[in-house]
Amino acid sequence: MKITTDYMIGNTAIQIVNTGKKIKVIDVEKQKVKKRFIKKLLAAVISSALAFGGCFYVLALQNTEVILNQKVYALRGQIEQLEKENSRIQKENEENAMTDYDEILKKAHEMGMVFPTNGQIYTYAGDKSTAVRINDDAIEGS
Repeated sequence: MKITTDYMIGNTAIQIVNTGKKIKVIDVEKQKVKKRFIKKLLAAVISSALAFGGCFYVLALQNTEVILNQKVYALRGQIEQLEKENSRIQKENEENAMTDYDEILKKAHEMGMVFPTNGQIYTYAGDKSTAVRINDDAIEGS
């Protein structure tokens, strides 16, 4: 059981604390000063830790920014290379896309293709309708 007794000796206030195993004599004024010092020290340590952590956080952000800027620079170089290659391939495709219709006609004749005869050509007339109707007479006439 803890027993605390307060005394005044001259201008000094003291406390005698009996815990059962030992007796402590505490100067109240010195204890208050000590508590204030500990609170100030604790506040200083916490604010220093926060400032130190903030500095490391800022450094980490700057490091990340530098790494990302390097990646952006490298990607821009790759984009430029790909655009050059793309334009080169487009030019090649345009040159290869020039179609020689006479060559196609020769190949078609070599493969046995011919133009349709007049009997194979049908002409349809539509009366304001989008549907196409086949005349039965035209089919029998062929």
